Amino acid sequence: MRRWLLLAAMLGLARAGAGDFLVLSWPGPEVPYALIEELKPAGVLLFASNFEEGPGPIYELKRRYPDLLVFTDQEGGPFNSFRPPGVPRFPGAMALGAADDPELTRRVARGIGQEVCYAGVDADFAPVLDVNTNPKNPIIGIRSFGADPERVTRHGLAFIRGLEDAGVLATAKHFPGHGDTSVDSHLGLPVYKKGSLPEIEQRHLPPFEAAVRAGVPLVMTAHILYEDLDPEYPATLSRRILTGLLREQMGFRGAIVTDDMSMRAIRDRYGAGEAAVRAVLAGADLVLAGRSPEAARAMHEALARALESGAIAGARLEETRARLARLRERAKAPCPEPDWEALEALALKAARAGITWLKGELPIPGEGTLVVAPKLRPRYGEEPSLAELAPKYLPGAHYQEVSERPTGPEIEEALKRAKRFDRIVLGTYHWLGSLPEEQVWLYEALARLGKPVYVVALGNPDDLVYLDPEPAGYLVTYGFRAVQLRAALEALAGKFVPAGKLPVPVGPYPIGYGKGGVR
Repeated sequence: MRRWLLLAAMLGLARAGAGDFLVLSWPGPEVPYALIEELKPAGVLLFASNFEEGPGPIYELKRRYPDLLVFTDQEGGPFNSFRPPGVPRFPGAMALGAADDPELTRRVARGIGQEVCYAGVDADFAPVLDVNTNPKNPIIGIRSFGADPERVTRHGLAFIRGLEDAGVLATAKHFPGHGDTSVDSHLGLPVYKKGSLPEIEQRHLPPFEAAVRAGVPLVMTAHILYEDLDPEYPATLSRRILTGLLREQMGFRGAIVTDDMSMRAIRDRYGAGEAAVRAVLAGADLVLAGRSPEAARAMHEALARALESGAIAGARLEETRARLARLRERAKAPCPEPDWEALEALALKAARAGITWLKGELPIPGEGTLVVAPKLRPRYGEEPSLAELAPKYLPGAHYQEVSERPTGPEIEEALKRAKRFDRIVLGTYHWLGSLPEEQVWLYEALARLGKPVYVVALGNPDDLVYLDPEPAGYLVTYGFRAVQLRAALEALAGKFVPAGKLPVPVGPYPIGYGKGGVR
């Protein structure tokens, strides 16, 4: 009888300990208290849908579970999880890299930190320290500070300090680098082939090495196979990379958190339970369970059995608990409500500082100008279009909205209207992959009219390489947030001279190029 009681007690301890490795997520604003009670996770990761009713439910969650760590993705740019009406949406990393003012980056990060700390968030999964050397990177792009490791390092460190200023824990991601991939790890497993080690060491690791030296409290893993570092397992599951490289060689003493384990790079190959155990054995402290309760339960069960059997040693669990205790000591959420007007002004300042002018003459008059631009799908939050803002910030201009992939009738209507104007401003947009061919068709049709076409690239800066003939003028915003659209129109109107410099090469224009003068 005593033996069975002892075994039951051990299993109970194992099940309680399993939750210390888990970070739960869920869809919608309703908190799944029953699941939290069942699995007793170390933390929760919040997305935009979780904030639909504002921070109130999160305050209640923290009141009930004061030791629960609350995480979110608030990078600026596309990834702004806390974005209810009235909360400023800051430009992302590449716009800050174009401004190349580390103090401005620090102020923006402090503003982002103030937003999420007020919302009850302890730690932000930012900054992105990936060096974006592949212009067709299918998941990073404008989330990166640029293609130069030194630029990424100085702005990454500034961003970390800014979050710390606001009392929010920063996360360096995606270790050991996601900037030169051609596969989205949400959909498949990216691979750095053998022979890429010098590139990894010289270009992709330096920002992470600097962040570790600066004491960053969290590092997030990449679901990528680096054949020179570990030919068998992706970084998230690799002891050679997480323990050997990050902890032992680089000296990282903080907490290692996985990227979302529901991503297909991991899920399709290992399954939820096996992947969770492998990640912990590799050196991860926190495993992101995704938004499936079934997957979270499978992870919890596998971790509990590994603890019970000794596959995951008790000492390993205590190491993680000690690291999480240090995170809790440093976290300060919730914080006082920020000065939203001041943060909105800062967001506009950052947007203006990042605008990069590559060619053409400025200003252009609003009178005689037709602005044609896509209304982007609201998958990262509803924003106005460049077209609908044009009359306000480029006075006298007319406008037409088109779809993100313009239809034949929309192109015909744009051509019909453009014939009545002296010049056209065309907004183009792609963040990932290549510029959609429908946008290229629209540009080519407008260019054939023989009138000057000024292009404003609203995402990745390399739309230019898809446009033939070259446009009469070209501006880059590095993002589609309202403040960036306003800044682009103000630049066209001559309200300020764009002084941003390219943080990545674009066609014939090298890193550091920009026509603007001194800021």
